[in-house]
Amino acid sequence: MRSYEDMFRPTYEVYSVIGWAAGLVLLVLLRPPFWVLVAPVFMGLLVLRAAQAARLWKFRLSLSVYRISVVPVREFLAKSRLFRAKRKALYIGRGFAWGQKHAEIAQQIMDRNHDEIGDIPLTIKRVIEHCNEVPPGQRNPIQQAAAAAVNYLLPKDTKVVSDTAIGVPWIHGLAGEEEEDIGLPLDSLTGHTLILGTTRAGKTRLYELLVTQIIDMGSCLIVFDPKKDQALVTRMRNECKRAKRTFLYFDAARPSESIRINPLANWNNVSEPATRIGQLIDADGSFAAFAWKTLAIIQRALVAAGEKPNIKNTKRHVDLGIEDLAERILTLHFLKKHGPEWDRDIRNAPAGSNGGGKGPPGRLDLMIAKYIDEGDTTDAIDGVITMVKHSKEHFSKMIQVLQPILEMLGSGEIGELLSPDPSDLTDKRPIYDLRKIIDQKAVLYVGLDSLSNKIIASAIGSILLADLASTLGNIYNFSTPADVYMLIDEAAEVMNDQATQILNKGGGAGIKVFLAAQSVSDFTVRYGSSDKAEQVLANLNNLICLRVRSDETASMYVTKLFGKTSTRVMETGYSTGSESASSFTDFRSNVSKNLRSTQVELVNPSLLTRLPPLQYFAFISGRSYYKGTLPLIE
Repeated sequence: MRSYEDMFRPTYEVYSVIGWAAGLVLLVLLRPPFWVLVAPVFMGLLVLRAAQAARLWKFRLSLSVYRISVVPVREFLAKSRLFRAKRKALYIGRGFAWGQKHAEIAQQIMDRNHDEIGDIPLTIKRVIEHCNEVPPGQRNPIQQAAAAAVNYLLPKDTKVVSDTAIGVPWIHGLAGEEEEDIGLPLDSLTGHTLILGTTRAGKTRLYELLVTQIIDMGSCLIVFDPKKDQALVTRMRNECKRAKRTFLYFDAARPSESIRINPLANWNNVSEPATRIGQLIDADGSFAAFAWKTLAIIQRALVAAGEKPNIKNTKRHVDLGIEDLAERILTLHFLKKHGPEWDRDIRNAPAGSNGGGKGPPGRLDLMIAKYIDEGDTTDAIDGVITMVKHSKEHFSKMIQVLQPILEMLGSGEIGELLSPDPSDLTDKRPIYDLRKIIDQKAVLYVGLDSLSNKIIASAIGSILLADLASTLGNIYNFSTPADVYMLIDEAAEVMNDQATQILNKGGGAGIKVFLAAQSVSDFTVRYGSSDKAEQVLANLNNLICLRVRSDETASMYVTKLFGKTSTRVMETGYSTGSESASSFTDFRSNVSKNLRSTQVELVNPSLLTRLPPLQYFAFISGRSYYKGTLPLIE
């Protein structure tokens, strides 16, 4: 059984060191008989007690100062390549396996007042913090001594920095000398990864580590960034230039710098484009069903007319009516069936149609009557005839839920970005679709600009995710698995049912997803259902948790994943007393010690809310618990 030690007791070993040192000096000065034989014993005990005191001080120092690792990018790339070759994993910093003893010491610290922990003097801390800022050849004796102490007392490759205003340093200080490199096994990434962290906790810096390695690996990478972090864009652009990779930039707020993407380009069934737009509609029941039906009829008719469906041409027919499209596909039908003279009997009819209303029938009415009289049946034509004959007043009411989303995505500069026209030779911006991006193993950054326009940002992200789900389904059914990584920051802003399907079934197509959020409640709010949010969370097998502020996230989700352990507490009891029948000088006393064990969380929720920036707890592959810290790429 592991021995119990209170790491915050007074350093009693110092008194022993002083005593043995004094005894050794007296032996040397007095030189009694056999002193030569006794002196090594004194020296050995002195060294033993000094080592024990140094171990305690080293532990105290590790709890008292912040430190980070700053790595030049080329050095980081070399290290990550070696790490992938040896460990088959993505490097995510240094740390240690979190276990029972760390939970026990953390509990000891939290059970004490701050002044009982035994912090090192502030003056010494300031010297230590600044000693690494001075080049070795320019250090004064005090700074040289401080640097030597840091090199001995703290893990290697770390830089001591001034205290931040956030978090406490002692959590990672529990590592002692146990620090090692931590990685996400590549085989586990198809199980997808959840990254939790509040604002300024380090989520974007973690993404920088990941994208740098993924780009260096040569894999396809798709990044959705609602808040558009410029440091992340710069990192991706520079790494693509370094690795000679294709970098694609999509930004609704900067259309002149953006590529164009058609999110309705890839589908296996003609009803899929309607579903991608329909799932963005904020409606239920008959309104949502009618909107989907309208989209499906229009887009099926566009395909029948030889035109590729996109958001812009779908919007046109929803706004202006389907009569011209109905006339086009009926014309194609009759031309194929009867030849160029098919309309001899209706050439003099007036153009257009009143949709069966009062007045003489128009050309379209006659075409519809001819189609019905001939007894033909085609899904596309039958659908448009139904819409033409539908009550205009009722139709306009039922599609009110559809028009806002089409207006958002199909008009103005955003409409040009999401409904690219290949025949427009004046627009030099390249046109892509997600299948093409995956096949070319390109790197795509999607800036959603949610700070300026959250509604449109959410709609763009959602429809691109729906397109990706369909593309992955096609890869899964008809191709070999791709090598695709997808990173979504502030994921709850763009999640939809198709994104859940990507998590649930996309691993078979080769996609590895990283979702970042501030709390698990974000998913509940997005989906409007805790059950649907649980569907998302159940598909995320790896967890990296930086500092969080949500009690539900800390105590009800993360802490539960880490489970419980036993910690031991030393209880000391004192009693004294005397009996009146005895002499007043007689008394009795008793001192008792009891080592008690109790069940606690392996990771206390308060630890998750007190982490400094760039520090995290990780649950990897459903089996390993780590406390780690992220390096900064210089």
